[in-house]
Order: sequence, then structure tokens, then C-alpha cells
Amino acid sequence: MQANKATGTKPEIMLAKALHVRGYRYRKNDKSVFGKPDLTFKKIKLAIFVDGEFWHGKDWEKRKYDHKTNKEFWYQKIERNIQRDEEVNEKLTKEGWRVLRFWSKEIEKNLLECVLQIENEINALKMNLKEKISIKEVGDIKLKIKLIEDEGDKEAAFTHYLHNRKNGISRFYKKEAIEYTKEILSYKYPEEEISTGVAEEALQYGIFEIFDVPFPPPENPKFKFIDLFAGIGGFRIALQNLGGKCVYSSEWDKEAKRTYKANFGEIPFGDITKESTKSYIPDDFDILCAGFPCQAFSIAGKRGGFEDTRGTLFFDVAEIIRRKQPKAIFLENVKGLKNHDKGRTLETILNVLRNDLGYFVPEPKIINAKDFGVPQNRERIFIVGFHPKTGVSEFKYPESVNRNVTFADVKEENVVPTKYYLSTQYLHTLRLHKERHKNKGNGFGYEIISDDQIANAVVCGGMGRERNLVYDDRITDFTPTTKIKGEVNRQGIRRMTPREWARLQGFPDNFVIPVADVYAYKQFGNSVAVPAIQATANEIIKLISK
Repeated sequence: MQANKATGTKPEIMLAKALHVRGYRYRKNDKSVFGKPDLTFKKIKLAIFVDGEFWHGKDWEKRKYDHKTNKEFWYQKIERNIQRDEEVNEKLTKEGWRVLRFWSKEIEKNLLECVLQIENEINALKMNLKEKISIKEVGDIKLKIKLIEDEGDKEAAFTHYLHNRKNGISRFYKKEAIEYTKEILSYKYPEEEISTGVAEEALQYGIFEIFDVPFPPPENPKFKFIDLFAGIGGFRIALQNLGGKCVYSSEWDKEAKRTYKANFGEIPFGDITKESTKSYIPDDFDILCAGFPCQAFSIAGKRGGFEDTRGTLFFDVAEIIRRKQPKAIFLENVKGLKNHDKGRTLETILNVLRNDLGYFVPEPKIINAKDFGVPQNRERIFIVGFHPKTGVSEFKYPESVNRNVTFADVKEENVVPTKYYLSTQYLHTLRLHKERHKNKGNGFGYEIISDDQIANAVVCGGMGRERNLVYDDRITDFTPTTKIKGEVNRQGIRRMTPREWARLQGFPDNFVIPVADVYAYKQFGNSVAVPAIQATANEIIKLISK
């Protein structure tokens, strides 16, 4: 063996024979390979060295003092061998080789384990596992790798594992991540038999490029949070901007998950009401975030308690809080929650959080997005809470940033496609609709926002888009690009684009919109206003970081 007193030592012969019996063919002490490895698999560029503990300085910093005579000679000799081993490793690695080194006694004691390690390496190199696989390829039939239809939460566990592989949280996702990796590799290398060991090594090699996305997690996070009812990641952007690491996300809508993945490189888990979905939630995160839907409770007594919320999505949020005991909670809901079911819904929520779960929960506050730098009149109720161990007994919601913004600040810079302009027929229908409601004494109907105004709340469904029409006379080509009744109107009246809705919600322009417009409007309409969330989360973090 290289830099050793003898070749063909007993451990080396044992290892060579064991590999030969298993059908592997190799070269011994190949002089054409730098460092003359003991065993060489040239086709796949695998070099194996069997190092004697004495000559190659195992535990050298401790063992060097064992030499009682000729110290200078031995120190110089063995340290030169150690240095040469490092040089060989470095040069071979630069040349694309995979280098394995075994101690002689390691082979004598655990021959089978060493052989299995080499086998896994051989299988991995045959498949070229150093070739990077983009996370965008995984699970997307339009790209290079076509996977079988995912069942359950395998892909979610897989992406969560990759996002957390450098911390202990990855253990919550490891089993399913390995299974899903086997599926990926089986599709990419159909002629190879993919073992669990190979799949695990593929994960360890880091062959999946997960952070080639607009919003990768911070390298040195200051706190951890989970993102329930995640939507397209409004909470996540806000808390990542503050240095947070998302360790778990959950969202049931398929198209929203697609948008989430495109921007964060992570697939959220599915239905949070299922115990199997809850089972993946890790321990020891700091903040629970949830924009849960508003639902009435079947309240038996005078004041609703924990059991009265059963069957609602808030019950699942409360159950997770009870099990995991995060330092803080941050909930968002529609303004109407305050008076929903004559105020009983909010009263029950506060009673559960304060009395059943023991959290300090200040009075919720109605927060308007327009007060935090976006031109949208969007009011939402924010509820925050703190675990008793934090000692927090006071909380002040953030003040308005006093920044004057209008629709002109978010308007598309270039001429938008003709499809966003209303047809003459549809515009006529909207006018008749508004006139009918006006005659009935109410203000329902379409509304046109001028450049110096702020938008109405962007919402999905109903007249959400029609209450945020705009004037834009930059259009020059009035040729319809979709099937419409009548012609494209000449007044320049159009719908806002999905990008404008994204800006109204505070999403940065590098936020990817991978879905059709119909889904994009729904997603941004259901989302949170990022700047308002970020300002409030910042106040929470100040208190739990003390």
C-alpha cells in the first residue's frame, strides 16, 4: 500500500478477497493512479487505501508520545506519511476520484461493514450521484425527472429533510425522505437496483440542489417557526426576513403548494386535521404561525372551551400548541372574526388560549395593510400569545410606518397584455349591475382605482377583481387574445395583474408566480400582507429573544 512498509498486508488481502467473492473486479496498486491506491475501480474512479495505524499515524496527536526513542526520526517519518495521505486525497478528489481509507484493524474487526460501505459507494458512483438534481425537477412532470404520483406526504418529508439535514430536526423526516429518494433515483437510473443504503448516501452527498430558489432559508437562523395554513408563504417571507428558520409547513391546496415549492424549495405537508400530518411537526420551535379560517363553534356552555372547538381548524391549532408549547403564537384572521357569531367565536378562541393553554394573550388588534407601506385597504385581526415561561406580560402592536403610497407605486412598469382589458360587453354588464344596486340604496359594484388612490382589499371570489379595476391607456393593440363578447374597451379599463396583487400584499418582485392567473388571484387574495406580518413578528421576536 502507498507509503507503507509492506504491500499485500493481511487486512488488504482480506478486503480484496471479500470483494472478489462478491463479484467485484479491481486493480491492485495501480501505478497509473496518483498515490498508487491499494484497490482501484478505474471506471467509476474509486480509490481505496488500507492504512496501517502505526505508519499512517492513527490518533497521532495522542499516540506520538508513545515513542520513547528516536523521537525525531519517527515524528518526521510518520508526519510526512500523514501529510502525503492528505496530498493524495486532495489531488485525487480534484481529479474526480472518490477516496475511501480504512484502518487495518477496522477491516480485521468489521470486514463485512467495510465491504458494505464499499458496495454502497460503488452503486452510488455507478449512478453518478455527484450529479446535482435540482429540487425543481423533483415531482414536476414538465421537467427532467418524472416521478410516480406521490402518495401521502413523502415529497413533503423529503423536502423538509433537505431543508433541515444540518440540524437535528431532520430526524422527523428521515424515513420518508429515504423512501422518496429511492423513487427519484429509480426513475433516474432505471437499470440500477437502488438500496436503502444508496438512497441514504445520496441524501448525505447533498446531490439535491434545494436552495436554487428565490427565498432560501437564512444560513445562521436566530429562531425557528412553523407555518400552518401556509398558503403561498406570506408568513414565511416575513419571518425569514427577520432571520427565522421555517422547520415545518402545512397547506392543503394543491396549486398553493406548487407556488410555495417554486419559491422556497419545500412542499408543505397536507391536511393538518390528520394525525399523520401532525406527527411530522418537530419539537422545540419558537413561534407557531397560522392564518386559520374563520369557523363557528358549537358552544355548549356560557364560555366555550377547548373541547367546544373540536371539529374546527382552530381546534387543530390549539392541539398543536398544547402538544408543542411554543414560546409564542401568531394568528391572523379576517376582520369579521371580531363580531362572528355575535362575538362568541373570538371569545372562545381567547378563552382557550388564555385559560386552557395558559398563554398570555393581549387584546387582539385590527391591523390595516395600508399602515405598513402597501397601497391596499386591508384590515385583518392579529392575535399574539406568549408561553408563561417567557415571562411576557405586556405586548405593544407595531405603529404605522406613516409612508404615503398609492397604486402608482405598484403599477406594472410596462404595457400589460390585452387579456387584462375588459370587453365592452362585460363593462356594460358591470355598469348595469352597479346601477341596480345603487337604486336599491347600497354601494355594491365595480370600482376603478386611480393611480393616486389605494386599492380595496384584494380578495378571491365575488367582485374581488372588479372592485380593483384601473385605468391604463398605454394599450395600443386592441386585438382580443381571449374569447370575449364585444370588443376590447377603448377607455383603458383593465383588471389588475397578479403581479400587481402580489405587490399590494407586499410580496417582492422576485416572488415566482408559476400558476395560471385564476389560481394566482386566489392565492394572493387569500394571503397575508407581508409587511404587516413582519412588523408584528418583529415585536414578538424582541420579547422572546430577551
